[in-house]
Amino acid sequence: MTGSESTRSSELTAAERRAALRRLVVLFGLMNKMIELSAADAPRQLAEHAATARDLVGELVTDMAQPRAS
Repeated sequence: MTGSESTRSSELTAAERRAALRRLVVLFGLMNKMIELSAADAPRQLAEHAATARDLVGELVTDMAQPRAS
């Protein structure tokens, strides 16, 4: 396998990019909500949103790290 073949096999498909982008948009919204909750001094809700954001990032990283079928 040449370098260019390796690069092509690791690139995301359009559907994979859209799925990743949707998750990042959700994450962005969660981050904004955490900022609002922090400003409103709502530590319990802030912790819940932070845990959800962390889990979403973990899922995205796990999905992106898995080798794709060629």
